[in-house]
Amino acid sequence: MDDPSDRLINTFGALSQAVSDRVRMAIAEAFNAGGETAAALIAIGHEPGMSIGQIRQILRLSHAGAVRVVERLGDQGLVEKSQSSSDRRVVHVTLTLQGQAQRAELLGLRKAAVAALLGKVSAEDRVALERAADAILSSVFCDPQGGWATCRLCDHARCDDCPVDRHRP
Repeated sequence: MDDPSDRLINTFGALSQAVSDRVRMAIAEAFNAGGETAAALIAIGHEPGMSIGQIRQILRLSHAGAVRVVERLGDQGLVEKSQSSSDRRVVHVTLTLQGQAQRAELLGLRKAAVAALLGKVSAEDRVALERAADAILSSVFCDPQGGWATCRLCDHARCDDCPVDRHRP
């Protein structure tokens, strides 16, 4: 396979940043909690009962940073914490009903932001783009937490045959 052109490298990098910026702006308008709080809310919904340690890894934060994010969510009534029955040092985090509703709203905003960008692309090109994204995503992860970190803002319920899940070691 020949190397990608410098132009493709630049445009793909810019596209990645543009998508990220649009998603973050859309979420920030509706959920002004700062930092990785919105990402934490969405990620916790992927796997109810995940530990603060798992949240730390997914968000790539320090333990103290993850604790602060969970505290912010708890102060807003969006999550509940419970101590592990097998290890008292471990705290599990679950979304409340209010947290589930907020998460659904944030996922809707993410979807709208990305759909607006994809709406500018022909149906034929979207099929090719999906195939290219699938190939790239399925090849970049060497550990399960890396996949969760990349998919922390994904709506897993709408991602049939997820390329990240399919290729996790």
